[in-house]
Amino acid sequence: MGGTRRAVLGTVLALCVLAGCDARVEPPEVGPAGVDFDTEVVEFDPSGFNGPPFAALIDSESSAEAFAGWFASRRGSASTLPRVVQQPELLGDTDTYAYLAMVTSTGCRAPTSAEWGRVGTDLRPEFLGGVDHPECVRAYTPFVVFKVPRAAIDGVTTVGGVAADRDGPAETVGSVELSPTAPAFTPREVTDPARRTELADELAATGSDRTRVLATLDHTSGLLDKYGPTTLRRYAFPVRSCPDDLLVLHVGRTELRARALARVDAALTCEAPTTHLAVFDVRSLHIPDGARPVS
Repeated sequence: MGGTRRAVLGTVLALCVLAGCDARVEPPEVGPAGVDFDTEVVEFDPSGFNGPPFAALIDSESSAEAFAGWFASRRGSASTLPRVVQQPELLGDTDTYAYLAMVTSTGCRAPTSAEWGRVGTDLRPEFLGGVDHPECVRAYTPFVVFKVPRAAIDGVTTVGGVAADRDGPAETVGSVELSPTAPAFTPREVTDPARRTELADELAATGSDRTRVLATLDHTSGLLDKYGPTTLRRYAFPVRSCPDDLLVLHVGRTELRARALARVDAALTCEAPTTHLAVFDVRSLHIPDGARPVS
């Protein structure tokens, strides 16, 4: 389960050889100069998590909590969850280290190891080894968690060419500031457009801008564009936040809870948070049975 692996670019070089490249070509950049890329594999399961692929960067307590949301909907006992979900302290010391957690599909091949490299601002995890079988009941979805020095992810924007995720399975659709006279409304599911209209009317009755509220409730999202409305659920929450705060939705086994997190790179300091309507999309398969939105 443990051990130390150094980030490698062997696969990149091997592909170059197969393609007939000049063997003298320098390998691609691997992160900032002088960074020690010694990497500990905290958890590796070649069969893995039977669920949709994801790649999450975990570099704070909040991102560790959001990461656990990928597994909240799993059936069975807590003992069937990955160790890093059962024991979140395994993802500790985020002042010094960061973690890359990943699930992907390797078809009918159960890999035997996992390694990663960095090319510019992109992390390149790979699952290596194993034998491809002509057929299998379901594709292998191996799961790995790498522990790396925080400096190794400085400037990282993508994992395998896809935008790096720190916020779990939910996507922030948008937010809008509510009227100072508006009471905190009850968080609720607003997947049905009729529920959105109902909430817009409720908030407008206490002074909020109905047009802006409804536009936020109806706004599109990356998840909506990719998966369509029939596989998503949309939720609305009242959140005390500043304009530049990061809004995240934490998915648990029994509840969904929105939080506002201050951005370290915010242009302005906000001294007086106000009540905002925050809207999130989540794929239905990530919502545990019976989980409810709460304040």
